[in-house]
Amino acid sequence: MSIVKVAGSWDAKFEPLVAAFKSNFDAQSATPEQGAGFALFHQGKLVVDIYAGTYSQSEAKKVWQENTIVNVFSTTKGVAALCVAHLVERGLLEYSDKVAKHWPEFAANGKQDITIAQVLSHQSGLNAFEEPIAMEGLLDWDDCCQKLAAQAPFFPPGSRTCYQAVTFGFLVGEIVRRAAGVTLGEYLNTEICQPRNIDFQIGLPENQHERAADLLPPTRAPYMPKNMPAHALTGMTNPLLRADFMLTPQAREAELPAINGHGTAKAIANLYELYRPENGLLSADTLAQTTEVNSSRTDDLLGLPVHWGMGLVVNALGNTYGKEPSTFGHSGWGGSFGCHDPVNKLSFGYICSQMSPDLVGDARSQSLIEQAYACIGEIA
Repeated sequence: MSIVKVAGSWDAKFEPLVAAFKSNFDAQSATPEQGAGFALFHQGKLVVDIYAGTYSQSEAKKVWQENTIVNVFSTTKGVAALCVAHLVERGLLEYSDKVAKHWPEFAANGKQDITIAQVLSHQSGLNAFEEPIAMEGLLDWDDCCQKLAAQAPFFPPGSRTCYQAVTFGFLVGEIVRRAAGVTLGEYLNTEICQPRNIDFQIGLPENQHERAADLLPPTRAPYMPKNMPAHALTGMTNPLLRADFMLTPQAREAELPAINGHGTAKAIANLYELYRPENGLLSADTLAQTTEVNSSRTDDLLGLPVHWGMGLVVNALGNTYGKEPSTFGHSGWGGSFGCHDPVNKLSFGYICSQMSPDLVGDARSQSLIEQAYACIGEIA
């Protein structure tokens, strides 16, 4: 049994969920936690906000605090999608817009008809850089955007779906920059997070590095589907992502809207609360557009059917975020996730420092989701 001490606050009715969170620290669990946080809103109320473990791997290990943050990799994509949705709400973008309307250089090499919707639903054919690029190359925003604007798509846009693991951030971020006049990270800070005191950032200032948890890389390589198309493999290997690189000051400070958002579990859950029209950021119409399934075919990289909305995974198959098919969210390499269930009015946020090798279906997050639904069943 784990002897870790769980800190934070929770409604007594969610004790079984807190117990599940604690059990994830057991040495015999599939991926034993080192440090983690979890938050849950139910019907607009924060009912669970917990954290435990340590966040530094130095000799003087530091106890995980309420304001400890960590890089959540692709969980960042769901936050980037919220920024785009807000621009749609404001009338500065439409999902049906051609990308080239806002980013004229993007029209090169047969990309003149690619829409923002196709980019957000991973159907653009730009799932990878064609030219070889090192991890360090991702720190040059203008060069990466120029590369993507100049290259031809790997497949006819809209004909296939292939997860844009890294390129998503540059594509979406440049669309936001062209439409809003500021970077996506700046837009997130000024328009969404700072006014609501939400502790999530894309591009972490140097003075906040001290509270960022050390990521511990997976103990084994992730499972990769057999017979992966060449363009999908390129998306996973060009560049080959390394967890240790994301700990460097340069990588923390860069704005990489696909892979380097930093925040607390409470912040992620809070951001998914903003997808609720009741909270005033998005109208019901914008939410409906954002969560409409635009692709449901098997994803070339992930190797299984994924229902993509506008930068969000829609839980139509009922096997990612519980059993409610209308739930939507996004997960990140290593295990973190955020999602919202509009039927049961639940918003989740989970962060961890010990990365799991699983690209989908992390056992820790699944146990927390299951217990959350068991608890609200008891409440009901």
